[in-house]
Amino acid sequence: MRILIKSVLVQDSLSDFYNQKVDLLADGGCWVQIENDIQAEVDLVISLPDLKWFPSCFDLRVHHTLPGGEFKEDWTTLSAAAKKGGVLDLFLLPTGNPVPQQPESFAYIIGKSADNGVSFHPMAPLTLDNKGENFSDLFDLNRAGARWFAHGFSSIQDVDLMGKCMQYLQSLPVTIVSRPDTEALSKYGQVHEGLQSTLLGLKGIPILSETMHIKRDLDLLSYILQSSFGQTNENFRLHFSCLSSSESVDLIRKAKKMGLPVSCDVAVHQLIFTEESISDFDTNKKVFPPFRTQEDINALWDGLKDGTIDAVVSDHQPHESEMKDVEFDQAAFGTIGLETLFLAFSKFAQLHHVSKFDRYISSNPAQLANKNLPKLAIGQEVKGFLSQQVSSYRYSVDQIESRSKNSVFIGESFEEKIVFVILNDQIVLQA
Repeated sequence: MRILIKSVLVQDSLSDFYNQKVDLLADGGCWVQIENDIQAEVDLVISLPDLKWFPSCFDLRVHHTLPGGEFKEDWTTLSAAAKKGGVLDLFLLPTGNPVPQQPESFAYIIGKSADNGVSFHPMAPLTLDNKGENFSDLFDLNRAGARWFAHGFSSIQDVDLMGKCMQYLQSLPVTIVSRPDTEALSKYGQVHEGLQSTLLGLKGIPILSETMHIKRDLDLLSYILQSSFGQTNENFRLHFSCLSSSESVDLIRKAKKMGLPVSCDVAVHQLIFTEESISDFDTNKKVFPPFRTQEDINALWDGLKDGTIDAVVSDHQPHESEMKDVEFDQAAFGTIGLETLFLAFSKFAQLHHVSKFDRYISSNPAQLANKNLPKLAIGQEVKGFLSQQVSSYRYSVDQIESRSKNSVFIGESFEEKIVFVILNDQIVLQA
């Protein structure tokens, strides 16, 4: 299929055509011509005002509900939500019920990619059923293709167990994910421990619960590396997910300067909302970690700008309405976010003057995952999306493709919309 895209502003920051307005011609799923004015016989012409071309998004953190959670999200709705948000690669946390923890489960999940037009990359559980008791078959799962390992959507609390996970895996080219939280400090917490928790009469979750866990895992990592006798794989890494505080950013910044093999991400909503956002008890804004202060948000943006934070994720966590349409202290934590990852991040990244912001939701996470995303260049695969400037609109429930509707961005205003998502020579979404 020959596709001609007229007068589009290239926003792929890895491309030689970055920030240039050009015509793009694709044939057979590859770019064959990039010029100022292309005249050619084609099967499809896309010509709309204010078009921008972006590389597809790569989301490192999606809560997996399958099998067992089809009432929250099934393969069809998960794929539709991802494609609507321009996310063509997504890492799935090992959070199904039962937990996908056999090589056959990995093959099944990866096989779903071909059926749905997006690439699913399953993470493996560190322990059987995420119980934090017995190790999963770490080496068999690695041989089956697992490169990222996690403890469900949280982190192992047992220090000895976490240390042994690092010891066993440090000789392999794998990443261990830690969503830092000291559960003894955050137990029963509902919101950030601060002014709002006091005013609302809700138990707070202190920043210490996050930073104490980061310090513990960094100390463990240093100890394991010092005791490895030179056997640590050069691609072994500890990845901290969903940072929320200024001190956490400082800890990772210092660890990187020391040369420790660490990386980290932040959920897009943590870059936008503060603790004041939950003053109306909106349960869609009940997330974990909770929204912190404006000072923390500023530090997170600074961490992105100086390279301390490597990627921005959706932390897509679908919940049925029964888990959200209840009293605030009874509501589940989490928000969906695949459909709004690009929209929200691009809007606020520009407000915060973050240059080449596409890298944080595209090439950076792909590099962490050791995957190659094609850039816009002659001969490269076509994989990305077209966005368009539009009149300001409010994001509403009826626009959501996900089976669950618990979006923190309901009611937010956007002035950009993804209109085409293109993979090879297939139009996988047309708004």
